[in-house]
Amino acid sequence: MVQNTLHRALRFASPWPLATGSSRGALPLFAAVALVAATGCTSRTQTFEGYSDDQVWSAMVAVSRAPEYDDWKIADNDVFVDEAGRRIEVYRRLRRLYVSPYSEPRKEDEEWRLQMMLERDDSLDAPTVEFTTRQVTVPAHVWREADRFFAQVRALLGPVEEPTDEPESAEPDRGMDDGETLSDEEVPTPPPLPELD
Repeated sequence: MVQNTLHRALRFASPWPLATGSSRGALPLFAAVALVAATGCTSRTQTFEGYSDDQVWSAMVAVSRAPEYDDWKIADNDVFVDEAGRRIEVYRRLRRLYVSPYSEPRKEDEEWRLQMMLERDDSLDAPTVEFTTRQVTVPAHVWREADRFFAQVRALLGPVEEPTDEPESAEPDRGMDDGETLSDEEVPTPPPLPELD
């Protein structure tokens, strides 16, 4: 009897209920592990090759102060810019009225506590931006917000201008030396156009 009582006490007190044969504690344990694994501060980084640190920093500040959302209204957008540390802190509240088929419209709110830091990637010799949330949230939502931020920074920066070694000439190269000209015999004649009925 003592052994049976001890076995029951250990079974319910065990941190590993599946190992002792109890399934009562398995679901809460699994839920707690899944919650911890799926939430927390999340970061994403992106490198901006072909741009200077100052260009990327200016674009980061501009996008942080005036973000664009297609499906949200900005209720609050408090931005703190640390020029010396190349760090931006953002507190942002978003609101919308979400309408989906066959259901009542519902009001939705999102709250973001973000940090964006400009760093230097020594291996690529390019500026790198680290986007971090300072709250517990679903990582996929953070990735969406980070991708939106990075896309707006890239749109503001524009295409990368590749340095050219040779100056561009107004005339296309025809494969001829200077001083050569085409004679009438060398100019190809285009084929005749088909006749329309």
